[in-house]
Amino acid sequence: MRPEIEELLRLAGIQAWSGRIKQISAELTTDFTTGFTHLLELDCLIPGLGQHNINEEDSDGQLTGVYCIQDRPIFRGIQYVGAELYIQPIEWNTHSIVENSCSHVEHSLKRKTGIQNLSMGTILKRIGPNGPLPLDLYDSLKLLTEKVYNKARHVIEHTDMNAHMFSLDDAIAVYLICRIFGARLLQGLGIKTESDQILFP
Repeated sequence: MRPEIEELLRLAGIQAWSGRIKQISAELTTDFTTGFTHLLELDCLIPGLGQHNINEEDSDGQLTGVYCIQDRPIFRGIQYVGAELYIQPIEWNTHSIVENSCSHVEHSLKRKTGIQNLSMGTILKRIGPNGPLPLDLYDSLKLLTEKVYNKARHVIEHTDMNAHMFSLDDAIAVYLICRIFGARLLQGLGIKTESDQILFP
């Protein structure tokens, strides 16, 4: 796992999950059902919508998001991660899993600050360390943006065609980290599901 992602696990308060994340990553490539079940067990510990509760079956048996339509930009990345987890070989989807996980945080930050048409890095520069975010969260989002999200979005050069920018350990860790940071950003904003369940009291 990349050192910056290990640091983000610490900042998110889930450094103790590192071993479980590595176990889940290994299981996802050898026994997907078991690995996904173990991922859901961790996901359930984080407030809000994740792989365990973001979708429900509609009357036609199709999966649909439980969030309100105006909140789709916030939760779309979480749904995309869910789709990418099912595409094999999963190791080739790590870049997209990281990017979509971080997109959830970016759109949560936009909702929190009311700044819509800027990137996460630019929003953080605009609000500064004395802005509306707790300093520890601000610093965590800066690290996520500079060391993870920007690489996922902008770095296209990769010399080894058979290698991956992010390992599966990295991708699963970033997903869980982003779920936690997203929940912190959305807390108290009154976001509900379509059935009026408050997601982040």
